[in-house]
Amino acid sequence: MKPVVEKIGLQKSKSSFNFFKLEVNHFKPYWHYHPELELTFITKGRGTRFVGNSILPFAENDLVLLGANLPHNYTSFNQGEEHSQEAIVIQFPADIFSAYKECALLHVLYKEAERGIHFLNPDKKTLQLLHDFETMFKAEQLSVLLQLLHRLHIDANRKYLSSVSFHHQIANANTQNKVKSITCYILENLDKKLTVKKMAERANMVEQSFCRWFKKTVGHSFVTFLNLSRIEQACIYLSTTDKYIQAIAFDCGFESVSHFNRTFKKLKGKSPREFRA
Repeated sequence: MKPVVEKIGLQKSKSSFNFFKLEVNHFKPYWHYHPELELTFITKGRGTRFVGNSILPFAENDLVLLGANLPHNYTSFNQGEEHSQEAIVIQFPADIFSAYKECALLHVLYKEAERGIHFLNPDKKTLQLLHDFETMFKAEQLSVLLQLLHRLHIDANRKYLSSVSFHHQIANANTQNKVKSITCYILENLDKKLTVKKMAERANMVEQSFCRWFKKTVGHSFVTFLNLSRIEQACIYLSTTDKYIQAIAFDCGFESVSHFNRTFKKLKGKSPREFRA
């Protein structure tokens, strides 16, 4: 399931980097990649973060550095609250500071970011720089971006997201469009009955070919990917609502509570009830 290439357009904007702030009711599925690196800082909200073959929850103060052409996607469900999800995003090319020999060590950070880096406990100074970034002049932002990258380079409290075995092959336009359709369908219909047969038909492939294609590209089998996505969705419901566990199981696409409980325990190491406690 190959992601869509996103064109950032730095040359057209006559800027050496791209900065924007997202304020949305929920993050919609958009499995994509781009040649620029990306620093994403969640300032409000929670949901599921997809990076390479990593599927994990995110919450407020989640800080991730994504390497060049690393597929990624943030999703959350609509809670009916306006601007319940907010994020600061900085996108920049790997050669942004290449003219300066003093910045050569940053390429070590860029190399590590090829798997995606989750910074587990950023210090107060780093968080403050990110929060203040929007209010700065462009030249000051460039200086602060360098500061941020230096601080992240020396921050050892980190976790690599995608596995070493995950390899992404850049797809042609036709494949990208097909994948965008399939990916959005899966993540927007986690509460529905999704089978290999149904998804293979949507991809115009036979089941066996679809399964090979999916596993090779995503790094998980279709069933594993589906279960991981559904369980992360369930975790959000368990953490943010008072819904009965049975209702959550059905809302996340499980056909029985027993199957939901077994899958949850297998992936999270505890039961849904223990997770909520």
